[in-house]
Amino acid sequence: PERNAQSEKTPMWQPIDTAPKGGGAEMVTDPKWVEPPHVLLFCSDGMQCVAYWDWYYAKGGRGYTDGHAWIIRGGERVYDVAGEATHWMPLPAPPKQEG
Repeated sequence: PERNAQSEKTPMWQPIDTAPKGGGAEMVTDPKWVEPPHVLLFCSDGMQCVAYWDWYYAKGGRGYTDGHAWIIRGGERVYDVAGEATHWMPLPAPPKQEG
């Protein structure tokens, strides 16, 4: 089957367990630490939101309660606002700046 260039560039929804979470080290001061990227999430209530994985709320983190560690801008947990995150995709590239 033939594929066009646009469809190859279009991000696709992927299962949430494949989402990038950064980390790679126990402390953010460790040179091996990778900052968690912001991604687009699709949640169980049908809402989409931009979020990142916060290791503080993940299992083993000091803020761990239930393992829901996806955070939206402003610091709220995705689970508290939009339900369970079920899928993710990378954010599109920002528009090109003219000038």
